[in-house]
Amino acid sequence: MKAKPVEPVDGIGQKLVPAAFTLVLAILSVIPLGIPGYAQVTPNFVLMSIYYWTIYRPDHLPYLVVFLVGLLVDLLTFGPPGVTPFALLILRATVLSQRRFFVGKNFPILWWGFAIVTAAVTLLMWSVGALYSGRLLDPRSFVFQAVLTAACYPVLSWAFSRVQRVMTR
Repeated sequence: MKAKPVEPVDGIGQKLVPAAFTLVLAILSVIPLGIPGYAQVTPNFVLMSIYYWTIYRPDHLPYLVVFLVGLLVDLLTFGPPGVTPFALLILRATVLSQRRFFVGKNFPILWWGFAIVTAAVTLLMWSVGALYSGRLLDPRSFVFQAVLTAACYPVLSWAFSRVQRVMTR
């Protein structure tokens, strides 16, 4: 029996794919696995999703969705409400303003840009966390999470590109 080709996603479904992926990744990021210290070093999948979709499909990932996903992450992690949405909105605005530079570039340049964005968002989250707690936080878990996030980006970017191809066939 011959396998059927994957049908392209049309209309409203096409517009919901980036938001749905980002929401699913946000939920997967906070699922407790029972591994001590896992939450502090989980790759920031939401950051990867927002970066990718802001470059390739910014019209399908509006600021409101980014804000709501960030707020959901804060609520599910019992973090200070507003910190994650603030960081993600700054990320989206920054990447959107530089989108022309990234579109059409080869993957190493996109990855380099993602590494810079990850470092900046990590520094922002660490700074706000320190201000919120009133003390300097140990930066090691933040740095490890940033490195792990940048290292995992190629895999998720590849998956997103496959989904995008199905969306545009």
